[in-house]
Amino acid sequence: MIAQTRNDAMLHLAEHARSLGANAVLGMRFDSGEFDSGQGQAMNEITAYGTAVVVE
Repeated sequence: MIAQTRNDAMLHLAEHARSLGANAVLGMRFDSGEFDSGQGQAMNEITAYGTAVVVE
């Protein structure tokens, strides 16, 4: 499940970069964290970030 969440984060990052007119992302990194859902279950989150650029 964590691998799928990471892949989803990368997909969203790429889609957002494309929407800005970029054709590449540089310096990509992941952040992850765990938090309590309030129902006694721990949940994980993964954030992907980087710099959207146009490579010619």
